[in-house]
Amino acid sequence: MPVAPAGFHPPGRALLRASLAALLLVSTLLAGCESLSPAECATADWRQLGVQDGSRGRTDRIASYYESCAKAGIAVNAAVYRAGRNQGLQSYCQPANALNEGLAGNSYEGVCPAPMDQNFRNIHGIAWREQDARKTLARLLRQQDQMQAELRDSKTTEDRRRTLRDDLSRSDRRIEEARYAVRDASYQLDRLRSDMRQRGQY
Repeated sequence: MPVAPAGFHPPGRALLRASLAALLLVSTLLAGCESLSPAECATADWRQLGVQDGSRGRTDRIASYYESCAKAGIAVNAAVYRAGRNQGLQSYCQPANALNEGLAGNSYEGVCPAPMDQNFRNIHGIAWREQDARKTLARLLRQQDQMQAELRDSKTTEDRRRTLRDDLSRSDRRIEEARYAVRDASYQLDRLRSDMRQRGQY
């Protein structure tokens, strides 16, 4: 989740209160909550919050912020927030970031402007499929190891052993398919990286 803005900095005790509110906002947003408390609304730097949301590829959250702050009678500056978010999106929507986000297994929420969206989707999709193929292969190998360990266990019944042998046979086929998927996805990723280097995007 986005890191919260620090807000304005009044002198004296007001500065302490603002700092504490900012820290609370950070922890709240990092915990996955999109709403703001009255204190957070009062100290929010709407432009910086927009920049943070945009640079992390988050959707427009002004409706959620408005709902939270309206309860406390605090106005939300939607125009300033959205200007900041658009600024953040310019950073997020770069090709190199699309690659990194895909390889990290992070989803894409379709937030990039039209001129950048399709390229971001293409790059992100290739990178995401590569990491997903590797995770799938790793999961299948772990499952196979567990089945083999159970098969070797002297406490395993004969009926269970027959089931395990059948499952292992099917597992071998799935693993072979997963290895092929990894090879194909890695090939596509290598081609993508080479093309991005030639374009000066990576």
